[in-house]
Amino acid sequence: MLKHTDSLPVRFPDRSLKDATERWWIAKVKPRQEKLLAGDLLEQSIEYFLPLVVKNTPRPGTKKPRLFNVPLFPGYLCFAQNTPINIFSTGRVVNLMEVRNQSRFVRECDQILRVIQGQFPIEPLEEFVEGMPVAIEYGPLKGLQGIIAEIRGNSRLVLSVEGLGRACVTINNSWVKSIEEADQTIYER
Repeated sequence: MLKHTDSLPVRFPDRSLKDATERWWIAKVKPRQEKLLAGDLLEQSIEYFLPLVVKNTPRPGTKKPRLFNVPLFPGYLCFAQNTPINIFSTGRVVNLMEVRNQSRFVRECDQILRVIQGQFPIEPLEEFVEGMPVAIEYGPLKGLQGIIAEIRGNSRLVLSVEGLGRACVTINNSWVKSIEEADQTIYER
């Protein structure tokens, strides 16, 4: 078993999700088991995606920061296998969700991966915020699509991954343009 779970890659192997050779699945895992399951999959060379973000918590009684990686979507891990084999034998998985729309899932996960690889601050979004669907037209995140929201005075782009949840990244309002009415349906729940 892997000992240093904070050094796990977000994506194994290091390539785009669209280059997966098998179908994507979402594993619902027991509490605090996401990185341990990723370590199990890494040891077995099973392709996975576990978006991790750095959490900064001050140490008790001191101002020194305590940094560690936590899952962007707690309780979930994505993996690629045509037919899930031995996934429940780890004792970490509660349930499996089949990803029916593989292309949409890959597109949405690739957006999250691109934000993480670009080291843009991203955080879980606990509740859905109504907003205008937009596409980023300029800057380093050009091409990403999501819903614009204002949280704590900052403009954020809400990125959704069907079956996993939502996350948000701070953006510059001048980067975005409104998406036409016909394109808005992919964000309705």
